[in-house]
Amino acid sequence: MGAKKQTIGYRYFMSLLSGLCRGPVDEFVAIQAADKEAWSGVITGNTTSSINKPNLFGGEKKEGGLQGPFAVWMGADNQVLPGAVGALPSVKASIGTGLVSDFRGVVTVWYDGLVSCMNPYIKEWRFRVRRWSKGWWQDDVWYPEKALILMEDGAVKAMNGAHIIYECCTNPQWGRGLAANKLDENSFIYAANTLCSEGFGICLAWYRKEDIDVFIKKICDLIGAVLYTDRETGLIVLRLVRDDYDPENLPLFTPTTGLIEIKEDDSGSADSAFNEIIGTGHSPVTNQPFQVRAQNLASFQAQQSVSSLDQDYKGIPTKDLLSRVVLRDLRANAVGLKKYTVVLDRRGWRIAPGMPFRVSDPTKGIENVVLRAGEISDGNMLEGEITIKTVLDVFGLPSTSYVVPADPGWTPPPSTALPALERRLLEAGYRDIYLSVGATDAESADLDAAYIGQMAIAPNTTSYQYDLATKADGEPEYDVRATGSFTGNAILADGITELQTDFEIADPVSFDADNIGQALLIGDELVRLDAYDAGTGIVTVARGVADTVPQPHSAGARVWTIDDDLTNDGRVYAEGETVFSKVLTLISSDALSLDDAPEDSVELIGRQGRPYPPANVEVDGDTIFGLTGEHAEPVITWASRNRITQADQLVGHGEASVAGETDQAYNIRVYTLSDPDTPIRTVDGITDLTWTYDATMQAADSAPSSVRIELESVRGDMVSWQRYSFTVILQSGWGYGWGLNWGGAG
Repeated sequence: MGAKKQTIGYRYFMSLLSGLCRGPVDEFVAIQAADKEAWSGVITGNTTSSINKPNLFGGEKKEGGLQGPFAVWMGADNQVLPGAVGALPSVKASIGTGLVSDFRGVVTVWYDGLVSCMNPYIKEWRFRVRRWSKGWWQDDVWYPEKALILMEDGAVKAMNGAHIIYECCTNPQWGRGLAANKLDENSFIYAANTLCSEGFGICLAWYRKEDIDVFIKKICDLIGAVLYTDRETGLIVLRLVRDDYDPENLPLFTPTTGLIEIKEDDSGSADSAFNEIIGTGHSPVTNQPFQVRAQNLASFQAQQSVSSLDQDYKGIPTKDLLSRVVLRDLRANAVGLKKYTVVLDRRGWRIAPGMPFRVSDPTKGIENVVLRAGEISDGNMLEGEITIKTVLDVFGLPSTSYVVPADPGWTPPPSTALPALERRLLEAGYRDIYLSVGATDAESADLDAAYIGQMAIAPNTTSYQYDLATKADGEPEYDVRATGSFTGNAILADGITELQTDFEIADPVSFDADNIGQALLIGDELVRLDAYDAGTGIVTVARGVADTVPQPHSAGARVWTIDDDLTNDGRVYAEGETVFSKVLTLISSDALSLDDAPEDSVELIGRQGRPYPPANVEVDGDTIFGLTGEHAEPVITWASRNRITQADQLVGHGEASVAGETDQAYNIRVYTLSDPDTPIRTVDGITDLTWTYDATMQAADSAPSSVRIELESVRGDMVSWQRYSFTVILQSGWGYGWGLNWGGAG
């Protein structure tokens, strides 16, 4: 009987109503809690779904997770909240009596379910939505074909910057409220097409506390554009600053064609410029910042120093795009980039901000250079001068970039649990049971009772434990019955023979001097660790301990520190049953699901109740491993072992006898090499620790020249889990063959 369960904490359930943003939106795609993904998908209309992450914050042993249904309403102007839907209660009934809003025009999420365990405080929730075509004034989307820009092979859905500026200018509810005919539509269409061809999308939220003009300026800076009122038409023009012109077609100003004066502006000197930009973008998918670094190597050489600028490009959603934008801005602000103040007469009245034009003044050493207009001052009518601050044009957005994204120096851990790197399900032996439950319970266990043990290797450093789910053959469902720690392990650097006691291990994990004296499992052989040199990887062991016999092992074989972490599911099975298991890896934010976990199985034989096999088996005083030469009448000897009296002690293969269990004996079977399945002699119930295959027996067995001998322990009707099998050459050579033939033996 188990002890009465104790209450160690509580599960906390709650209904949560969240108003996200102005609606409607095109898609609702993710929910995060405590910066961990709780739900992801694509919702395009009012609907319900559910979160099933009960281990998001570490499961019931830590702070629980989220589990329960939720509803999303997309924020339409005519939105009406329904009553209860399935297991999800009514919002209005839950809030209380009286008038309750339908939250029209607000994207709304309603959740009901588990919010935490042990800790009553709610984690911070975040939601991800997308909008590009919904929510336009009177549902009239401007130029809908180019509103959406797909990036990162469709993983990122971004909005066209020209559309963002257009809507900010025309929306009467929250924007400038300008009439559409006040905008130069052709300039906006040209900009939208260009941004689409460049794959230049923006992912950025606008908050009401930010002035809309400031937001428009932010978008212009990101896409490299200027917004101004055209002097000729009076319309608002959006101009992208790009290398999209033929220099020969640009207006040219000379001293005879409108150029009054040109003077160099020293604001572009090395003292005020920089040769490195570290740009920071923001991924809408991971909700994490990322960096890209661009450098002007020629400037490094010239200045012999680094002048760096940290620039925030929030709204740029991908590293590829950020690389191009950072390189664009580095070129535009490079050390030594010449700036000029140009004075024109009234023939320069068409020059607008962001427009390229040419100037030429041989007397100043300036020959047909392309400048980009910046700030423009019209002066007064009496002087008739137009003053333009310009810069040498280098403003084209690169189509590709050789800028390498900044290496953060670490790889973010996976946010979902992964299957164990390697697993092994086995039947536990008597010593395993003894270590688990103690001497009294181990000795009183039914002889035909069977127990399982699970070992597993963590897939990464964030996996700290695993839940063990098991079921017996015939049971319909898995149940989580235990929680285990991952098992220390290593691999064999080279293959080893049966009696090799010193060898090298590689890739140790949780394998150190603390393991000395404990059991290691290699294949199906248990060994005792006697020494370990962490510097060389050399271990010294005693072979074939407990209920196993020495075996050869290949390079790369797994070495498990089985004493440390062998997980038992707490159930008693019967001999002949098959047990299935799944290792459900745990990380702080997730648990591997049953559907994603690989299945292991083991057929049980009642291993813990079986007698230990003999040890130190020899033929005529020589070990059976690598036995050579003739043994005419082989004398086979062995040492006895006892599972009860040995208890948790590990006795090596070559060590002295331990008095066997009561009624313990030994069986021998002899086979010819030509018929390995049918014994020519069977001797059961040997009570001595020696047996001789003498000449009389050999003659009765048709005088075989070589035989294979099996040796095992027996107690009642139970034989040892493992047995010995070895070949003995009885006679060889011409003399033996001729003697048999002439003597009539056959």
